[in-house]
Amino acid sequence: MAPRSRLDLRRLVRDAAAAPGSRREARAPGGRPATGLMEAVRANLDALVALQAGGLTWDAVASGLTAQGFTTADGQPVTGRNLTGIISSVRRQAAARAARMAARAARLDRPEPARALTDPSTSAPRPSRLAPELSRDHPTLRSNHEARAPTNSDAPLSEAEIRRLQAEKHSHLFKKD
Repeated sequence: MAPRSRLDLRRLVRDAAAAPGSRREARAPGGRPATGLMEAVRANLDALVALQAGGLTWDAVASGLTAQGFTTADGQPVTGRNLTGIISSVRRQAAARAARMAARAARLDRPEPARALTDPSTSAPRPSRLAPELSRDHPTLRSNHEARAPTNSDAPLSEAEIRRLQAEKHSHLFKKD
């Protein structure tokens, strides 16, 4: 039998990377080549709008982007019309994202901390409330022979206190025959 050759994985990676067409091109949705223009506009939308508000035309801003290497998906220079379309798309996506987040935050089946993170009006922590039967003033926790002065109803009882009070309340069931 002939000896089996060992596979050198490091060399395989190096040789495969050097082969023409070895890297997949980044693709945008729909299979178009990704140029990074949409991401650049999304990240710098306020600055681009400020440039236009400062007196530059969208065509001038688009030619500046082209000079920095940004192109359309088919490799053509960016035009003012392309740029305004991308800006409109980014704004539409942001509005849809904000609407989804608002609808999600308004859902009642989400836990409170998640809603508090998305809704700034509920950012103040709420005091926890106990069930009525766990408060100090609830009549079921008071034993008949124990006269307690009213206390702060929000102060929680310890587990031992609850057990003791419940045992006293049901002590007639524990009597031996």
